Amino acid sequence: MRTGLLAGVIIAVGLLLAPLPGGASVAGVVVVQVELDAGQSRLEGRYEADPAQVDPATLRRFRLDPGIAVDAVSLGGHPVEFERSGDGWLELARAPEADAGALVIRYGARLPALDDARPGSGFLAPEGGYLPAGADWYPRRPEQEPHAVRIEVTSLGGHRAVASGSQVAEEREGDRYRTTFEHPAGRALAVATGPWDAVEQEVGTVTVRTLFPAHLEAEFGATYREQAAGYIERFSEAIGPYPYDTFTIAASPRPVGLAFPGFTLMGERVIPLPFIPHTSLGHEVLHAWWGTGVYVDASGGNWSEGLTTFMADYQFKRDRGEGREERGQWLRDYAALPSGQDRPHGSFRGGNSGAARIAGYHRGAMLWRTLEDRIGEEALRAGVRELYAEWLFREADWAAVIEAFDRETEEDLRPFFEQWIERTGAPTLELAALRLEPRGDGWQVTGQLRQADEDDPWHLRVPLVLKTEEGRETHWIELEGVSRPVSIKTDRRPRAIAVDPDWRLFRHLADGESPEILRQGALDPEARVFALGDAGAAEVAPWLGRVPEVAEGMGGTRILLGTHAAVAEWLDVRGLAPEPAAVEPGLETGTRARAWTVPGTQLVVISGPDAEARRGAAAALRHRSHYSYLLATADGDWETGLWSQPGIWQELANDD
Repeated sequence: MRTGLLAGVIIAVGLLLAPLPGGASVAGVVVVQVELDAGQSRLEGRYEADPAQVDPATLRRFRLDPGIAVDAVSLGGHPVEFERSGDGWLELARAPEADAGALVIRYGARLPALDDARPGSGFLAPEGGYLPAGADWYPRRPEQEPHAVRIEVTSLGGHRAVASGSQVAEEREGDRYRTTFEHPAGRALAVATGPWDAVEQEVGTVTVRTLFPAHLEAEFGATYREQAAGYIERFSEAIGPYPYDTFTIAASPRPVGLAFPGFTLMGERVIPLPFIPHTSLGHEVLHAWWGTGVYVDASGGNWSEGLTTFMADYQFKRDRGEGREERGQWLRDYAALPSGQDRPHGSFRGGNSGAARIAGYHRGAMLWRTLEDRIGEEALRAGVRELYAEWLFREADWAAVIEAFDRETEEDLRPFFEQWIERTGAPTLELAALRLEPRGDGWQVTGQLRQADEDDPWHLRVPLVLKTEEGRETHWIELEGVSRPVSIKTDRRPRAIAVDPDWRLFRHLADGESPEILRQGALDPEARVFALGDAGAAEVAPWLGRVPEVAEGMGGTRILLGTHAAVAEWLDVRGLAPEPAAVEPGLETGTRARAWTVPGTQLVVISGPDAEARRGAAAALRHRSHYSYLLATADGDWETGLWSQPGIWQELANDD
């Protein structure tokens, strides 16, 4: 049995699902009906298509999870012979004739309970249910997607349900709940259920709903609806109309954040986190435009996560005046990535952590930030709107994306995109041979701008920034070879100069610009542990999601665990700073748990009075490892920061 929706299936069943009201196929719409019994973890399904409305030649071969039992196939009410393959195909003996009547496929299965289901797979239990997109929980014709579809869900046991598309109807009778969703161009459909309260509000022509358990609805429902409404208005204005009639935020017993057409699924433990409505929620809403609105042709890479990160997460930071720091964090993460884990942006298909996140989200967002510098905000906005208007509910590959923006400028943007999509690595830049001389009523700065990659130099538009007596000046330099002379004239007395001090290029950070950060321990799959005394490698599992092997020596990323005294002694013997205050004088570390990097090494230290304290620090690192140190505070919070660095500004002196 393949992994996916039914990984961990208990037993397949063959029960018939009675047609739901309105179940007939109309005008080429395929109807998918499912009945979900949470108490028995039981799914019963019914698929219907009319060969008179849907090309009959496409109604012969379907994808259906091998763990799902097919009870019957009929055409115009008459049985049809079919075969099942072990790799998930259902094939009819022959294609139906156009006037043969409705094709109906009935199927059923018992799904795994929540605790028995693999991460990312489907499940159905009293706590909630989930039928993942692309998991073949209904008969699919992948080659014909996207196509019009109606999903009719009956949910028993007091559960409500949400599905891909726009909600068009719902009713409830006792513990039996029915709802209908329609999608004009659906593919890889998803369904979720749960013991939810439903509350909604109108945003223009769009209905925003929350489906939360009662305790979460009471405390967080209004915030999530209001924030979602604001995001829908914002992105509709920036890109084009929201493509569905409803938007639903549903709670899941799993700690997830997933976007589907017309709804997002968020973990019950995630929803209370105070930053989620102001960050992650907006990211998931924007996927209604990129990913579930304009589909991704992933054959050449997933472009939607980078664009979504740029237009949501990064813009939210920018609105708060934190855009520069966000870019710096991306580049510090990249600096902490082992060279063997580096990937080009075009290789990204999915994944939300480690090297995949850097390749897909950070590299991608920086691509769009760099493009904005190159063509300007107005042309970028026009390209965004062009891409959406032309490709809504169709699969767009990178060529289509590039063409949409290429139309908005006289420059051929293909070389720009190809470089940032296809190449691994990043530029390393330096400015040498600097001179400052008076010129008439002003000053002239000369020097040599160089990049390290001599064999295949990057084509770059590099910002050189001058500090003058009156502020800063940015001068853009085109660099297409290994080096080029630079001559900058200014009427203000320059005091210092730096190459890209605001991190507007995806590049290697220079010495003195990039402190070691804690994330290096999580990014390296070969990281090993030194466990002192009664410490154990399992203490870092809350951070890494695995128990790393014990280290046999230095060389590579290492994580040092133990009490404060044991750690200090171990470090002191090796001539290394024994505590954070030895690196950053004035830090008040106290006796509580701490985590920190040892400058000049690949060593991460987690120390604390006992194993519980160290595990707490490791858990805190899941969201705070982009810093150099983390210190537990008396009020139960965490103090974080970066090691001080000399920076990359070069002083300018007049030799005369």
